[in-house]
Amino acid sequence: MNRQPGCTSEASHVWLRELVKQGTRKVRYVLAATAVGFVANAQPALAAQVQAYVIVDVAAASTASAAAEKLRSTSLGNCLQLILGSHARTVVLHLACDEDDRADTRFLSQALVELSRVDGVARATIVSVRRGND
Repeated sequence: MNRQPGCTSEASHVWLRELVKQGTRKVRYVLAATAVGFVANAQPALAAQVQAYVIVDVAAASTASAAAEKLRSTSLGNCLQLILGSHARTVVLHLACDEDDRADTRFLSQALVELSRVDGVARATIVSVRRGND
């Protein structure tokens, strides 16, 4: 940890606590955005549709807005993506994939691989998967 001259251990602990509080707030914002998106998209879906929420971590060399634009313009075959929002180095998006079979998630898997290959993306993580209603 880099300390400035005259910086006490107690001051370092206060700084570290503030940093943890800020990180906790950011996580809460992302989870809240995910929950809002889930509630907003709670309409009945087609029988062979699979929906997922994905959290995308942006690489240090890129910005969240640039990565979000690249994610928005990526072609995903039988899947559509909707950017729900971004905060700091995280982008939250909703995927809806038309699968051939109710037991198959091939297109969803392919879409996640494509999203993880986008320039500026460090990692793509599925948070929730929901199948369409019968």
